[in-house]
Amino acid sequence: MEIGIWLPVYGGWLRSLDAPTGPDVAACLAIAQQAEALGFDFLYASENLLNCIHGPRESVADAWSILAAIGAVTSKVGLCGAVKPGFRSPFLVARMLDTMSKIAERRMGMNIVCGWWKEEFDLSDVEWLDHDGRYDRATEFLRSLYGLFQPPAVVRDSTTGDAGSQHEIDPSPSYGLDQSALPEIWIAGHSDRAVQMAAEWGHCLFLNGMSDEELKRRIEAVRQEANSWGRTILVAANAYVIATEAGDQARQRWKSVISRRNSETIDFFRKVIGRSGAAAWASLGEEQMVDSNAGFELGLIGSFEEIRQRIPKLQALGLNRIVCQFDDPMRDAGPFMKNVIRPLRESRTIELAE
Repeated sequence: MEIGIWLPVYGGWLRSLDAPTGPDVAACLAIAQQAEALGFDFLYASENLLNCIHGPRESVADAWSILAAIGAVTSKVGLCGAVKPGFRSPFLVARMLDTMSKIAERRMGMNIVCGWWKEEFDLSDVEWLDHDGRYDRATEFLRSLYGLFQPPAVVRDSTTGDAGSQHEIDPSPSYGLDQSALPEIWIAGHSDRAVQMAAEWGHCLFLNGMSDEELKRRIEAVRQEANSWGRTILVAANAYVIATEAGDQARQRWKSVISRRNSETIDFFRKVIGRSGAAAWASLGEEQMVDSNAGFELGLIGSFEEIRQRIPKLQALGLNRIVCQFDDPMRDAGPFMKNVIRPLRESRTIELAE
């Protein structure tokens, strides 16, 4: 199981009355360096030009600017950022990834997010399409991106130069792009179209938090679809983590968060999301929407011991990656790693050695 951290590019992750509502760039850099030192596997930066947690009046940090800065001051922690097709062209993204991989000296991850906030599209002068139209655009984006990094060779007649002859093969144009910079592709979404696109193009399907039964069903569906393409795929899920020495303390913190929920903000986003046709949030209640991606639903709220027992159960369902959100990553990520993840890794090492 790989464990990552969401970077707080929108401020706090909770739609609560006392949550910080703006990004802290310095904190993002500090969290990244701490996460690498602690042994987290990767960092994830979501891309929205409007603040999708606290509303359009609040600021937001650009995901890829943050990742470029992090890439320059870390050496091994994985880096993944979201991209919305239509907001950036495939060639611009290819050039961006080529440069980023040189800054970071490692391969990047890129999460395809089709988007759900019409105002963001309108402000960016990007055509707003229906749900299927946004996935059609994303599919064409990926096809073009792959073609830029791995363009086909051209067969030409050695005397006339015409394409189509069997006489001579020109090497494919590289456009100065390093093929090793082709990123690991994540696909975010719950709809059938998201599953189909992940199975055909992706390396990892990224899901919101959900019940075990629903998680198992979706994992089986995407793996079956990927198998039809002769491919394998990883699955990641979002989790809001509240881990303490005593389980009652963690659950009390969760209840306190729920009691302080910002109903006005939640109602605003429920209406925005409802108009978008996005499947991931369609059935969520108000308490579930306190966290931006239903992170409470994955069940990582409890004592260190309870969560140590919970994570192998998620792995048994087929989950490969957990993307963690914390109240305060600088405060909470260290104890979580020390008391939950490291003991699990150590026990796994012993099992493999026996």
